[in-house]
Amino acid sequence: MISDPIRIRVWGPYACFTRPEFHVERVSYPIITPSAARGILEAILMKPVEKPEAHKRRDKEGFRWHVLRMGIVHEGTMVPVLRNELGYEKHTFAGYDIMEERTQRHSLILRDVEYVIEAAIETSEGNMGKYCGCVERRTKKGQCHHRPYLGCREFPCDFEWAPGAVPNESINKSYGFIFRDFDFEAVWDHWPDEQRPNVWRDKTGRTISPQPLPALNAVAVNGWIKVRETPREDRGKDVKPQ
Repeated sequence: MISDPIRIRVWGPYACFTRPEFHVERVSYPIITPSAARGILEAILMKPVEKPEAHKRRDKEGFRWHVLRMGIVHEGTMVPVLRNELGYEKHTFAGYDIMEERTQRHSLILRDVEYVIEAAIETSEGNMGKYCGCVERRTKKGQCHHRPYLGCREFPCDFEWAPGAVPNESINKSYGFIFRDFDFEAVWDHWPDEQRPNVWRDKTGRTISPQPLPALNAVAVNGWIKVRETPREDRGKDVKPQ
């Protein structure tokens, strides 16, 4: 079951949607990514279909967010900053391996951005009205599970319920290929019913981790970047790049 499109306006003084091809210094994409947009929505309200508790993992109660379109109101400008960061050697599902040092990194981030996120809720149960009403109520009151942020936690954003919001229609350009989102199916398939696994490797010895979905060719038409069509009932695994 798919809901009608929901629009939320988000804005903030700074944003950093990190490009994965830059390993040392952080360089932001010129626009918000679909995964960052989904993270903002999940910060407001999230009830996952799959749950980490063993006795609840296989029930299908809950819903998933699907980002349909992203509207650009203000593109923002690129500005360089120097930040102190903790050095994370690596991250696995067992936790962080934290290095005993802090590092200074140059970052190229966005300043003064504003977007319109159009998304839909997908659920397999008959509580669509409840979920949509809860999202609207929480957004209008400014309530959230944790503060939404624009790419990095140190760049929080404001949000509001905006069913009639529209982007800047004068923006018609291509931003190139950007990161879309992760597919977590491999992780859930490896997670047994009994308990959280201690070994995150498959039979061939390769580390099990979320796999990136095909990149999105971000082309803005009248300010809108189409991410996907109306979601299908397959949990969104087969997403065709635009």
